[in-house]
Amino acid sequence: MTLLGLTLLAAQPSRAADTPDPAAGRTIAESGVLTGHVGCSACHLMNGAGQPDVGIPRLAGFSAAYLEQQLGFFASDKRSNSWMAPYARMLTQKQMQDVAAYYASLPEPPPAENDPASDTVRARGKEIFQKGDMPHGVMPCGGCHGPAGQGMGSFAPHLAGQSAPYLLEQLRQWQQGKDRDPMGKMMVTETHAMADADMQAVAAYLQSLPAPDTGATK
Repeated sequence: MTLLGLTLLAAQPSRAADTPDPAAGRTIAESGVLTGHVGCSACHLMNGAGQPDVGIPRLAGFSAAYLEQQLGFFASDKRSNSWMAPYARMLTQKQMQDVAAYYASLPEPPPAENDPASDTVRARGKEIFQKGDMPHGVMPCGGCHGPAGQGMGSFAPHLAGQSAPYLLEQLRQWQQGKDRDPMGKMMVTETHAMADADMQAVAAYLQSLPAPDTGATK
């Protein structure tokens, strides 16, 4: 190889350096990246189950693309959250990729067993999720989030098994006109005509769903 060829080869970025490392992400989840600061697991747990009873969302089962995107939104203040923003700002882009890859690699935990919602409420939530409420201008949620709540990459997140209190909080914020992040404008439109009881029902239904079979691809 010529000297020019060797120079050009040396100047190319390493593919390995750009490959997300779930093992490194696990360390970030467990210990954080700065001394004296806890890792992601302090709230979201090492298994990514979150804490449904206090509205801390599950991360296991989300796509790595979605998790990395949201960390970027927190770090740049495109998504406002007084808890998440400081932690996201500690991370480099590579560290965001790594921790997103770690949580995306985890099996989704089973649905919460202490769901107080009734079968009637969950049935109403299923109806709204699958069919919408067309007379009132409410579109079916499954049109974007998938019939089993499996989501669509970074466009529409995986919702099956998510914390009902967390989901309800987000739905109410969108209905109040809060974009939440650059992807949220569509949700503001989708929720404007939803009754609060229907938002509670959809949240309860989604929390009750098992993890969809997504195969090996996250």
